[in-house]
Amino acid sequence: MFVKIECPNCGANMEVEEGRERLHCKYCGFEIVNLTDKKEITQNINVSGTVRRVYTKEKPEATKKEPGGSWKKLLGKGAFVVACIVIAVVLLGVAAYVTLRTMRTCRSGNTTVQATPTPEPTPVPGHRVFNRKMDEAPPLELLGLSEGHLEEYSADLMLAENWLDMTKDGTEGFRIIRSVVLGCSYLVQDGNYYRLGEGEDGKGLLDYYVTDLDYDDEPDLIYTYHFGANEDNFTKVGWFNLTTHENVLSDFSQRNGYLALIEEDGNFILCRADRLVDEDTLSFGLTVTERLGEITETMGRIVLILDAQPTPEPVPEP
Repeated sequence: MFVKIECPNCGANMEVEEGRERLHCKYCGFEIVNLTDKKEITQNINVSGTVRRVYTKEKPEATKKEPGGSWKKLLGKGAFVVACIVIAVVLLGVAAYVTLRTMRTCRSGNTTVQATPTPEPTPVPGHRVFNRKMDEAPPLELLGLSEGHLEEYSADLMLAENWLDMTKDGTEGFRIIRSVVLGCSYLVQDGNYYRLGEGEDGKGLLDYYVTDLDYDDEPDLIYTYHFGANEDNFTKVGWFNLTTHENVLSDFSQRNGYLALIEEDGNFILCRADRLVDEDTLSFGLTVTERLGEITETMGRIVLILDAQPTPEPVPEP
């Protein structure tokens, strides 16, 4: 005797021998089991000479099986392999692109030279100068200004707001001040004012250290100094004897750039640097970009020894 059943997965009607325990739906491949389990069958209904099994909400325990199982399994494995290959190719492509972007290849004849990427500028520890506002302007008669300067700038030079104190924290025995109007710096010691560097219209003193570099028991101020404007601005290095007040400037100058000092084993490394100004413009930092030479002592004298002899730059008369 055959009975009609309904596939619990797709709803298709099928005929099956009474007493059969399991079968696969010929429409969707769903495997139907426990056909004779009375707990899952409510009744057999005779409709037009046929018997229909009506299932309760608890449908027969079944496991879904995809039709055409074997070739689909093979297809699934193949797709997985293809996906792995595609991912590997993409990753290799990304790695190759990054490598080509970070390392340029320079060819000269039959020789290939890989250029090292330019390193990021290195901040110099402690190279931050704070331009503090002054409470009062210095006495003009002590600045050693020419009559022309006094006639043209005296009104502005008498305003405290046009002077800044650039002295580093921890400095004792002197102060360094800068005129915003003239763009030059002075060292103030024992009530006297000593002009540092040369020229005007620049940033004035940029960086300094106090040391006895020539071992004469007299401290020296080693400093870098900026002057000039627009395309004709320069930075030079000098040393000022805090006892004799002798001021010496090196012949070397950096055009359209800045210079910083780094202390190393008792000597001082001279470096090309960038000057980074804060938003309030009252403080700035120096960021080293390249070593240029060394300030050291030779036969009792302070000298600048450059790593390579540069092409001399014309320096305007102060």
